[in-house]
Amino acid sequence: MKKDQLKNFVEVADCGSINKAAEKLYISQPSLSRSIHALEEEMGRKLFIRSNRGITLTPTGNRLYYYARSILNQFRVLERLKKLENEQIYSKLSISVNSIFLHDDMILEFYKRASSAETEIHFIETTAEEVLQNVVQLRSEIGITILNDLQLGVFSKMAEIKEIEVMVMDRKPLYVHVNEKIPLQDSRFVDAEELIEYPYIHLPKDFFSDLNQSLTINKTLLSDFKKMITMSNYHAIINMINHAQAFLLGNQWQIDELRHSNIRSLRFKNCDIMENFVIIKRKREILSSAAEIFLDILKKEYGFM
Repeated sequence: MKKDQLKNFVEVADCGSINKAAEKLYISQPSLSRSIHALEEEMGRKLFIRSNRGITLTPTGNRLYYYARSILNQFRVLERLKKLENEQIYSKLSISVNSIFLHDDMILEFYKRASSAETEIHFIETTAEEVLQNVVQLRSEIGITILNDLQLGVFSKMAEIKEIEVMVMDRKPLYVHVNEKIPLQDSRFVDAEELIEYPYIHLPKDFFSDLNQSLTINKTLLSDFKKMITMSNYHAIINMINHAQAFLLGNQWQIDELRHSNIRSLRFKNCDIMENFVIIKRKREILSSAAEIFLDILKKEYGFM
């Protein structure tokens, strides 16, 4: 069974006619008929039913058709590979992320810039604790997380023990993301006490989030927010903020994505809690070209250059 035989067979099936297929393939009708007959001989079964209205596939021909299409597609991939440099053949990006909704077009931009014949993307949204573990255990090449100063101190010590490099890219105040319909006294700042009665959306708990229980926002403990909803799905969080008058404690790097969903992002009154944009990777390890491309996109997107 040869590639040309499969190509001829698929073309005849698509055209429903030997004559039409021969014209498209630029070969004679007798040559095409001999090619189809040889394939039928090799298969040991008829592949086409011939009638006055043309030709149609037999059950065997129908099954062979889908296999043949798949095989020919693989041949096309192989032809592309011959024209690519080694680094363009395969690209794998593995990232773990916590507490930030990355801009939607970043992954698309990565795919365009990777220009690989095959691109594999592992994008894990999880807790800060698991972001660290995923990088340590080689499940992710890089990790991205948002940590306040208290969390960052503990996180950095744990990362040092595990031979993980911690890069703080930026530092901004704590924000709260709220439903536009929640009545607030100020359009720019909010007092933590004003939110006590509303549901508080909490990302999945871990060791680092537990450290926050002792933090206060203008004399209001985080543990004072009793109506709590735990969830991690980005779209579900947006839906809950918009329809359940819930709020999310967050950061400045989430604002752009949430603004598109008519969600207000405000600073707290009398609050000195600062959030850090952190990237981690394994020490003494050279990043792959895929990771380098993604980090370049991320730094430009968030102005970290």
